[in-house]
Amino acid sequence: MEVNVFRWICASLPILAILVLMIGFKWSASKAGPIGFFVALIGALVVFKADFHLLANSNAKGFVMAFYVLYIVWGALLLYNVVDVTGGIESIGATFIEMTRNKILQLLMIGFAFVTFLQGVAGFGVPVAVGAPLLIGMGFDPVSAVAIALIGHAWAVTFGDMAASFASLQQATGLPAADLAPWCGFFIALAGIFCGMFAVHAYGGMKSLRQGLVPTLAVSLSMSIALWFIAQWEPTLATFLSGIVGMLVTALLARAKVFNTEEAINASFSSTVLSNTPNPNPGAKGKVVTKKLPFNLAFAPYYSLIVIVLLVKFIPGVEDWLKGLLVLKLKFGEYSTGLGWITPAGSSTSVGIFSHAGAFLVYASIVGVLIYRAKGVWKPGMLKTVLSKVVKGGVSSSIATTSMVLMAFMMVESGMTYTLAKGVANAFGSIYPIFIPLVGVLGAFMTGSNTNSNVMFGAFQVQIAKILGISTLISAAAQTAGGSIGSMLAPSKVIVGTSTVGLTGREGEVIGKTLKYCVTLALILGVIAWCMLFILYKHVY
Repeated sequence: MEVNVFRWICASLPILAILVLMIGFKWSASKAGPIGFFVALIGALVVFKADFHLLANSNAKGFVMAFYVLYIVWGALLLYNVVDVTGGIESIGATFIEMTRNKILQLLMIGFAFVTFLQGVAGFGVPVAVGAPLLIGMGFDPVSAVAIALIGHAWAVTFGDMAASFASLQQATGLPAADLAPWCGFFIALAGIFCGMFAVHAYGGMKSLRQGLVPTLAVSLSMSIALWFIAQWEPTLATFLSGIVGMLVTALLARAKVFNTEEAINASFSSTVLSNTPNPNPGAKGKVVTKKLPFNLAFAPYYSLIVIVLLVKFIPGVEDWLKGLLVLKLKFGEYSTGLGWITPAGSSTSVGIFSHAGAFLVYASIVGVLIYRAKGVWKPGMLKTVLSKVVKGGVSSSIATTSMVLMAFMMVESGMTYTLAKGVANAFGSIYPIFIPLVGVLGAFMTGSNTNSNVMFGAFQVQIAKILGISTLISAAAQTAGGSIGSMLAPSKVIVGTSTVGLTGREGEVIGKTLKYCVTLALILGVIAWCMLFILYKHVY
């Protein structure tokens, strides 16, 4: 298919429409996504000569993929709210707060490890909404508290929400999950080391970073190494378990006098005050937490999730049996556009209704309710509250994700994505890989979601990689790493943080604080990606 300037402009219009609506007119992703879908639909029909058969097939594939991702999203929301409604999340946070009064260790515990754990089980701004008030309640400056929570959770978004973003990348690119996971894990782990240091720097500058360098590296390295290994074994647990590792390592450091002394507290004191002094910003809302449940009881649903995954993965025959119960999978023959762009015969994403990661979350939620009920902490009316919060949290993200998935499939199968990629490859050539993570950041900034960033740009990055003759796996991994760290800039998450702590209207201050870290890290990852693609791993495809 011939690529010319007119077709390239038309192929870019769906993405430009979303950019203009979300950045220029401040529309939400749930509103802008459907507009992008309709722009893509018109472009596919009129310019790229797609027929209704192609559109019907691509949209059918898109709906199945959207269901694959949203199954995880809704399951994660269900599990989180089951724990939260009983006071479990607050109790978990209170347990960690009790461990130390050292400000840097508190930051690492709550603003890095705990928010990473929350990202592993919920996402959707929950780590920021929970982490920022806890930090303010411990005496951290309000703007810094929101920025720390944003930076601290962002690195692990790809494998958060039970790896929803990783699933979207794998499905959008068609790359095998087993081949993709190690490369994604590498870039995400590298980002984790920097995010740990950036979170401490955002608190007290170089002074705090120098003083807290040893514990910061100990926590960030342990979490990053854990994520890289776990991602290759079971991606759905990578962020979740790395957050637990970080909390355990921080708890051990808190027992060491060298890291947890009164002198260390005073030395790390900068723009914040101790939790037992007046809040430095009376308009900000900290969170006074109480330990309503014992830690093990509060954490019981998450213990259940780990056990369920281990049972399914390691007891022979269980996973195959679950996969055989009910599977959603559609098959399609070959079809093409009027311009000769061919989509070969194949099938949609395969979704095992009972073997999917979303199903594991539902199972853990049910077990959690049974445990809480047996212990007398599950009260009448809680189920209604949980379901209400799940619906409230899931509907808008479902609209945004579905519309953008459908848009992405139409663009890929009508030749629009190839046209875009070919034009960019011709314009930038071999220097383009430096900017791969920045494209991911852009997608997350636009949509508020690494999942949607991967849907929008995953296939685009793979197409460019093929045109340039470089590794599709490394390119895709750099894309999702950028989308992950872009979460620290995403307006929707920033607003969640500022509104939760009573700083509405000060979103610009927060973004100003996180912007330098996000762009710096994206460029670092881009340079590393370029070196890997053109020097170290030239023969990896």
